[in-house]
Amino acid sequence: MSSTSENTSVLELNNALAARILADPEVAVFLKPFMHGPTTVKAAAEAFNLPIQTMHYRVGQMLKAGLLQVIAVSNRQGRPIKHYQATSTAFRIPLELVPQRLLENLTSHVSWKVQLERSLEKALQANTHPAHMVVYRNQDGLLTWSSRPDDDADEPEILGLQYPATFNLWTGGLMLDRADAKALQRELWELYERYAHRGGAEKYVMHLGLAPSFE
Repeated sequence: MSSTSENTSVLELNNALAARILADPEVAVFLKPFMHGPTTVKAAAEAFNLPIQTMHYRVGQMLKAGLLQVIAVSNRQGRPIKHYQATSTAFRIPLELVPQRLLENLTSHVSWKVQLERSLEKALQANTHPAHMVVYRNQDGLLTWSSRPDDDADEPEILGLQYPATFNLWTGGLMLDRADAKALQRELWELYERYAHRGGAEKYVMHLGLAPSFE
């Protein structure tokens, strides 16, 4: 998840090819280098460690979809070198153009869930300190899985500097009225925004989720 700057104009595209590209994270990622500025096919191919023929195909598809444009041509002996740039850094596409399979993958966040699970597993394997799971009945009468009981006065061990920066919390029993739920929604968004653009040295995958339970 990422926010769009207020100064960013969102380009609306109404073609099926653009929808298929943008709704598939494994394909849409090839647009990213061209969002930073003018880029050649060769430079993009090297960034992804791909054969240049493969990148030529990706660029051709993105051109047809209206996601890329040629903004400069460098003359040289032989074939001129074209420099491509994304037509915008933010796109809007009608949901009815998104193939159902891709829409289901996006709404269930399949690729991000896999990445989060793998990253959590690797972080736990690399951790040399003993980890524990506590299963208990909390003060609201719900069976809970956590690193400590919620009435424990001490903060969780995982917050110590010797532990990796991981957090994995699921609860289906958060009891709120609508005003509190909206306040939590806003606080979660503001918390994300506070750290989203820091530009640190390490890359993290993160998931925040909140929804009314209809079960």
